[in-house]
Amino acid sequence: MTREQWLARHCADPLLRAEIEKLLTADTAGGELLSSGDAANAALAIGDASVAATFSAGSRIGSFELIEVLGEGGSATVFRAFRQLEGVRQEVAIKLLARGLYTPEAQKQFRREREALTRLRHPGIARLIEGGVTDSGLAYIVLELVDGQPITHYVHEHEMGLRQRLELFLTVCHPVEAAHRALIVHRDLKPSNVLVTAEGDVKLLDFGIARLLDEDAGDAATGALRALTPAYAAPEQFAQTPISTATDVYALGVLLGELVTGKRAAPHHAYASSPSDDTSGETSTAAATHGARPRLRGDLDHIVLKATAADPEHRYPSAGALADDIKRHLARRPVLAHPSSRWYRTGKFITRYRAGVVTTAGFLLAVFVALGIAIWQAGVAREQAARANAVRDFLVSVFQSAGAGLPRDQRPTPEDLVRQASARLMKKGDLPETVRADLLLALAKVARSVGAYDQALVLLDHGDPIISRLYGPGDAPWWDARVLRAAVLEDEADDARVISLLQPAYAGLVARHDAIGIEGLRVLGDALLHSGQIDRGLSLLAQARRTAAQAQLVDAQLSASIDEATALLDAEHFRAGLARADATLALWQSSGAQANARVLDLYESIALGAEASGDMQRAERAYRTAITLGDRFFDKPNPAQAWNVGMYGSFLIAQGRFAEAEPYATRGLELRRSVFGPDDSRTIYALAGMGKLRYGQARYPEAVDWYTQGIDTCTRLAMKKLVCPRLLGLRSLAYGAAGQFDKAGVDIEAALEAQRAFDGDHNPNYAYVLEQLANLQLREHRYNEAIATADRVLTIYRAARGGMIQRELGTRMVRAQALFALQRNDEALTELLDIAPKYASMFPSGIARFDITALEARALAQAHRNDEAAVAARDALAIKSRPASADRGLVDELTRLASGR
Repeated sequence: MTREQWLARHCADPLLRAEIEKLLTADTAGGELLSSGDAANAALAIGDASVAATFSAGSRIGSFELIEVLGEGGSATVFRAFRQLEGVRQEVAIKLLARGLYTPEAQKQFRREREALTRLRHPGIARLIEGGVTDSGLAYIVLELVDGQPITHYVHEHEMGLRQRLELFLTVCHPVEAAHRALIVHRDLKPSNVLVTAEGDVKLLDFGIARLLDEDAGDAATGALRALTPAYAAPEQFAQTPISTATDVYALGVLLGELVTGKRAAPHHAYASSPSDDTSGETSTAAATHGARPRLRGDLDHIVLKATAADPEHRYPSAGALADDIKRHLARRPVLAHPSSRWYRTGKFITRYRAGVVTTAGFLLAVFVALGIAIWQAGVAREQAARANAVRDFLVSVFQSAGAGLPRDQRPTPEDLVRQASARLMKKGDLPETVRADLLLALAKVARSVGAYDQALVLLDHGDPIISRLYGPGDAPWWDARVLRAAVLEDEADDARVISLLQPAYAGLVARHDAIGIEGLRVLGDALLHSGQIDRGLSLLAQARRTAAQAQLVDAQLSASIDEATALLDAEHFRAGLARADATLALWQSSGAQANARVLDLYESIALGAEASGDMQRAERAYRTAITLGDRFFDKPNPAQAWNVGMYGSFLIAQGRFAEAEPYATRGLELRRSVFGPDDSRTIYALAGMGKLRYGQARYPEAVDWYTQGIDTCTRLAMKKLVCPRLLGLRSLAYGAAGQFDKAGVDIEAALEAQRAFDGDHNPNYAYVLEQLANLQLREHRYNEAIATADRVLTIYRAARGGMIQRELGTRMVRAQALFALQRNDEALTELLDIAPKYASMFPSGIARFDITALEARALAQAHRNDEAAVAARDALAIKSRPASADRGLVDELTRLASGR
């Protein structure tokens, strides 16, 4: 008697018999115990312990040390980790499977997945670095660490329009299509697995759960363990029927609907393939989102419906096919998703070739009016030519006044020419308004270019009424005047007026896709940054750069990219800022453009980032290049040169090269007072630089005086700039060094409060003021407090991952000094032995190197490592750049240790 016959005789209930047959089939099937379905989920829930609980920060997997948990799901846990390779720190993401691989079948499947990732190479997919199995049987994959945000957050924060969202979605389809060609299905596409970097590049994560779809995969194609997100999962993933490339197409369709409407459809698993055949009772993607916004209609509605059809056969066969239909929609061509009809194709033809269709339909009418049109066009051409000639003649007459025959010292400067041209224009009453408007705009641009900001605003004030009469928001001159005024105001650091002028016009700027719109985005981004809206400002600068690249406007792209690099560095995102600066430098060099003032800005940005990242030689080269270019370009005080000269002075001060720094710090202050005026924040930074110089020279009362000048200006103008709390912190150190701890305490508390009000207490700017507090606590012998403050500073810097190496080393030195003072010598020595060689290699002439090496010698002596102490003492005595405050007693102690006594 067969099993089937036995069951038929002893189990009359067909439903019960069906359940028993399923159990018997599962019992005889191969594979791991509890390897699929709800049993697998139960096994995961009650079986293995949490990976995050098993592996904590500091644990090692292979050559990598775990830092923190980035995310934890049902199938895996992802850690941030790092390793040192030839002295270079490499940060990665390590994905640990939540269940062990104890059987040959499971390990074979894992090897297959790892091999698939190794074969899969695409710039839009997070790169596999290596993989393996831990001693406890847990499989892991080491992947490229991607710093980005989910695509849905990115498009919202960047306020992308519909076309921009669709174009970004196309860049998601490309890597998915590459994986499909390699017979790999992602199976869990969702916003958190589709990240967009600060540069606007798409990176797909989590291909480690993919299954190969070749003949060796066997039943794996159905998925032994479901790794899915219900809102984005295709019906076949719930039914556990075979998956295919159409499974990813389904998830892409849901993601597309979410990007277009801003809302995700309610999760369901019985989507209809068209509006007319939805008989499941569920709401289709289009229906679920149609009321959210009118964007998902027409072709897009049909595209999403086709991508999310319940039957995989009715979907697009691949991500590439879906992308092709999106491209057809953007090009106004018929899409494959739309039911074909004569009227649909005719309508698309008319939409795409509207001008040609209208011309053909009105051919007879055009014959009769052609002559009139020709006459009108000729009139327009004559008018434009006359305007151009009038502008040319006027400017030539002005420049002729330069007089080649005049002595060189009597020839007018560009500023003189602008003033003369402006005066002549105001007196010339016979010019047509169109010509006058053109001339006013042209002269305002020249005035701005030579730093004559007041003159530029006067010219724009005269031009605005004329331009308003002649043009409207649909005309380029209207926008040109508005953006130019904002740019001049930004040059004058009037951020509030820039924002009030351009923020309401944001949508219009985005819609232009030309040099004027790009410049407007750039100027608005800069103003937002300077007013403390860091993320929004960076977003606009990146948007301006991408728009310029798409429009192939190299000059505009360079300008936006330079500002973006500078902004990233100012926000202390040093790695990202240097990467953007390097990319910009490469763009400039490949463009063949001549060096100009904007390139000078670029070198200044590179200098700042390199200094913060510890590459002092590169920083000094960049500073010197910037100053050399500035001296070549400008024969009068200029904003860029005023800034760079002062910054190089600060660089030399930090190196302890006070004699070299003095002329640069002094000249930088003079230039800034001349260019910006005494009340500008950039001038106040120069006052801070002079204070640092005197502090380094141990001339503390003079340092207090310099800092006080800047603080008084901040107070008088109620200025909300980063320099203001920093000045208070710096003055507190000068008071502390002079033994005036009561005044120092008042200043540091005020500095912390002001910085906290500016942008919170979990960012590098706040940590900078905390550094000053830690130094003050150390000087007051409040050693335990100094250690706690230093630890807080280091936590903020490391979380920012901005490459603030110099700051970190300085803070760790404060920590080591406090530990040594508390007689916790072993801890102090461990810290010193790590930071001393790093500081010596990065800052060979840095002023702190003497303090670090001297303390290292003393700590080694305390540990009775006398030979090493003697070497360190001799190294310290050989350092020429010593703090002016180094006392004779310390030098005598080092001399004794150096002799081996």
